[in-house]
Amino acid sequence: MLEGKIAIIGLESLVEIFKIYGVEVFPVKDEKEALEVFNGLSDKEYSLVIVLESVSGKIVENVKDKIPLILPDTFSQRKLGEEILRDMAEKALGIDILSEGEG
Repeated sequence: MLEGKIAIIGLESLVEIFKIYGVEVFPVKDEKEALEVFNGLSDKEYSLVIVLESVSGKIVENVKDKIPLILPDTFSQRKLGEEILRDMAEKALGIDILSEGEG
């Protein structure tokens, strides 16, 4: 794995700005294209793969072994990234540490 190499997958209007920070940008039109691009990325090439939430649905449904960082964006309303984090924390700790209850 190359240290520090980052990729981002998302709608073109949202990911282009990341080029300024040296992130490799993979613009897509929809969830299906995002899954194809994600599957084409090698684990050896990137230390981090970011997927914008608005195009992450098919990746989350179909990929179980290498889940990327899901980043909320202006077109997402599902809070999928938060759900994934909540599930992972609950599996690891046995409790829901992100619940909005009494504290």
